[in-house]
Amino acid sequence: MNLKATLSALLIAGAAAPSAFASAGTITFDGEITNVSCSVSGEGGVGPNFTVNLAGVDASKFTGIGTRVGETGFRIYIGKPGETNCTDTTKVWASFDPDSALVDSTTGMVKVTSGTATGVQFRLMNENQELIDIWGDQKPIKKDIVNNQAVLAHVVAFEQTGATVAPGKATGSVKYTIRFEP
Repeated sequence: MNLKATLSALLIAGAAAPSAFASAGTITFDGEITNVSCSVSGEGGVGPNFTVNLAGVDASKFTGIGTRVGETGFRIYIGKPGETNCTDTTKVWASFDPDSALVDSTTGMVKVTSGTATGVQFRLMNENQELIDIWGDQKPIKKDIVNNQAVLAHVVAFEQTGATVAPGKATGSVKYTIRFEP
């Protein structure tokens, strides 16, 4: 076969092949810019970065995957009295960041990123103790800002994720953003 015939055959074959790219839809982004500006602090009032200390729990208390032990409440404080840019009647809630380095995309829980404990992760819950899936349904509870402040309450616990739980130190973290809705 000569060169012209070979090139013609390749061009015809390429034109007949189905496209590997197709338009599937449109994504629309919708948001709002507000003038609400509130200070944020966690337990102890030390600013937006804080530590929640779970009490030590006995490994024998875990009886199977899904067992939660050591439930500990914590609060995120929004605004403070007299903080006029933290506008009353604005709704506020916490949104947890599904960062794959920190959060397990399968369980929606905070990974143990340092320490020797194994077989557990940190389960977040809202103030009604509804399970939060950080990669899915975060079950936010929106609070109204009253007197320039609001309190967002949550719960964290160890949750068994492995067949066995090995004792040891467990540390993990999650990033969060405070959301406002006028």
